[in-house]
Amino acid sequence: MRRSTIFIPASTLTIAAGITGLVLWLNHSSYEDRVENCAQALEKQHAEGGEGRPDPCDRVKKNDYTALVADAEGPQP
Repeated sequence: MRRSTIFIPASTLTIAAGITGLVLWLNHSSYEDRVENCAQALEKQHAEGGEGRPDPCDRVKKNDYTALVADAEGPQP
């Protein structure tokens, strides 16, 4: 078997996997985007009188979530 028979498909698959990985990495949301989405969901939920943790806040760290809840509720009288 010739080396080019193995090299060409192997290199093609490697390049395709690299491009796919790059595209997926570039398209995923950053942590800041998740925190921003959580803040918007909390503000909307608070305005509507809802309770609980909105779905966009599932992947937000506990300390950040606590701060966002305090911001959404506004100053206490």
